[in-house]
Amino acid sequence: MGIVVLSLAARPLRAQRADSAKAGVRRSDADSIRRAKIPKPPLSPRRAFLYSLALPGYSQSVLGRPTAGALFVLTESIALVMLRESAADLREAKRFRTDSLVVIGYDQAAGTPITQASAYTERLVDVRRGHVEDWIAFIIANHLFAAADGYVAAHLWDLPTQISLESRRDGTALAARISW
Repeated sequence: MGIVVLSLAARPLRAQRADSAKAGVRRSDADSIRRAKIPKPPLSPRRAFLYSLALPGYSQSVLGRPTAGALFVLTESIALVMLRESAADLREAKRFRTDSLVVIGYDQAAGTPITQASAYTERLVDVRRGHVEDWIAFIIANHLFAAADGYVAAHLWDLPTQISLESRRDGTALAARISW
């Protein structure tokens, strides 16, 4: 019981102040200016980066940029289809590279097959392997560009801009209005 009384008595009183040299300067709430609440983006920049790195276009759609998001999704889908086609071409080249002659038809008079040297060489396999690697690199680049765009969009999501493109007699004019 005596320890409880002593611990209550050891509390600092309201009139006492901590030494500012030891504890650091601390402002009271009454002295500070109340700041207007700054709206936060729907996604933090880090989260926007990670989401678009995993799924290109997702962060852009959450941040209110559906056109940019659709562009990344379209690019990704085209690249995946082309990767699939290139991989099929590579499998075909690997399967037929051991053939030395290919039958391209039959001689009707003699009934003998007409052959030609196979076009499926080791060089063709290497070229098609390069195509597959190029599409893989393109998909990785699309993910990185989408992630970087999501990161920047999360930082600038509340910046009001108006961009217009007008066709004039003397050429095309690009105008941007940014309000501060």
